[in-house]
Amino acid sequence: MNKVASVIKYDLSYFVRLILIVYLWLIGLLVGIPVLLHLVASGTEGMVIAILNDLSLLTTAALFVNVALLFYFGFLTYERFSFLIQNGISRRTGWYAKVISILIVALIGNIYSFITGLFALNGGSGYKSVPYLELYGHFFKSLPLDLVSMFIFNYIMLVMLAVFGIIAGAVFALLTRKNQKIVAISIPILGILLLAILERIVIRQSHILDPLVAFLKFAMGYSKTLGYFNPIIPATGMVILIVLSLIISRWLNTLLRTKRGE
Repeated sequence: MNKVASVIKYDLSYFVRLILIVYLWLIGLLVGIPVLLHLVASGTEGMVIAILNDLSLLTTAALFVNVALLFYFGFLTYERFSFLIQNGISRRTGWYAKVISILIVALIGNIYSFITGLFALNGGSGYKSVPYLELYGHFFKSLPLDLVSMFIFNYIMLVMLAVFGIIAGAVFALLTRKNQKIVAISIPILGILLLAILERIVIRQSHILDPLVAFLKFAMGYSKTLGYFNPIIPATGMVILIVLSLIISRWLNTLLRTKRGE
């Protein structure tokens, strides 16, 4: 087994185990417990409808959980880098292995999200029960094509967020421990301040945000002519961002050093 394959196996042993545990908890909390409560309160009456409603919620939750997990997996950098360097694995090999591992884990997460989406789609809400289909389900006007595009689109999105995580993790790893603590404290505070500023702008001078709103609509693929969203536009943009982000992350990876005496 070559070094890249060995590192991929090392990564997946942690990533896959964690993601499966989270999925089991998610199913238990959002489907298992509500079903048990329904059985206690109402018996089997209305059970199918209740399960379909729970699956609709599970689909949305699965999307957010996948986003959080993939970014987290990408963000994990320094401890992994230090371990690999100490075991004779080069930066280049570690980076390639991480990218491949991310692609595999993103595929697993996307399959899970896709399956929950199929179950939710059979509920009474139809396309409205699946976030992607509610937004982009009018473009192809064909359920098979909508499902294929949903799978591809969500996979690209997960990979993009994971690569963003790789960049964020590499930047964080380049900081000293003291600066890491400062950044970790500052980001939530800055986020709250930004939200407060945006809220004040929306209330008092909402027209200022019109250019931003127009850009976001374009980035999401909205077409005034068609009257609905085109998934090809954001998917193309995400692919471009993935390529650029991989180049940046590869460069940042060459700057990583083991820290001594901190």
